[in-house]
Amino acid sequence: MALVNRKIGYDEVETRDLKFYMDTTKVSRHWFNEDPWMTHFMNSILSVVPDGERWVMQSVRKQLDKLTDPAVRKAGIEFIHQERIHAREHDLMNKAGVEHGVPLDKIENVFTVGRKFLQKHMSVSMQGAFAAAGEHFTATLSSVMLEHPETFDETNHELKSMLFWHFVEETEHKSVSYDVFTDAAGNGKAAYFKRVLAMSYMGTLGLPMMAVPFFYLLWKDKELTNISSAKRMVKTLFVDPGVMSKFGRMFLPYFHPDFHPWDDDNRAVIHAWKREFDRTGGDTAKAFDALVAWLEENPEAITANAYAVA
Repeated sequence: MALVNRKIGYDEVETRDLKFYMDTTKVSRHWFNEDPWMTHFMNSILSVVPDGERWVMQSVRKQLDKLTDPAVRKAGIEFIHQERIHAREHDLMNKAGVEHGVPLDKIENVFTVGRKFLQKHMSVSMQGAFAAAGEHFTATLSSVMLEHPETFDETNHELKSMLFWHFVEETEHKSVSYDVFTDAAGNGKAAYFKRVLAMSYMGTLGLPMMAVPFFYLLWKDKELTNISSAKRMVKTLFVDPGVMSKFGRMFLPYFHPDFHPWDDDNRAVIHAWKREFDRTGGDTAKAFDALVAWLEENPEAITANAYAVA
């Protein structure tokens, strides 16, 4: 299955040099539906996006000379272009949060220290395995969010248009880091061990890496005791739409020896966004609205996407 699915998806990767001009008028202090707990849950992830994007860019760039498949190399170069733009736009989003008094810069600085340590002590190949694991995390989260735009109903429209552009592009290139790693490192037992080891570390460290900044942000925002907000977050994450529950179902297949990111072929979902984006000459707000309308007309798309190796 992995060899077949490796051949799909590369024509999806497209660089769109978009500028959203995020500022405090679009990114409020509690930008996620004006809800503190869900905002800081998302902040605990998105605060490290700029430095994380630059890390995976560097990882792919260091492996380009080892690639034998020209299609993988071409996709890798497009991937680098996409991630550079993502980092730039999320820098502005983080800056707006800092201007509201939310210490997102401190969280990213801690992440950067850890990233530099790993870069210093890890081989290029092992960094490639970590990049592949990290990209699967972001692609999986993006897939769940794309299927549930109603989760953002009360979020500023320009901001969620930016976020869903990012979710679409994370889906477009969801196999690139994985294929760059397997093409550079080989597809044998050693490469499998490295990618499983990297994902195991990500899974083990991921929860505390999210939980510590999450509670730190709540504490700094004096929202730790906001019980009603906490209840809303629990419902969103584990009940309706159950973001983390769906995430777990899509996360585990990564450990299967024959796994490939495109085993979950969710191109139909991103095509709904891309058709309107292209038709309107690059209007991300209308593309978001078109995605919402398409999902309402095609509810089976939300449950149809599943990994064949699960």
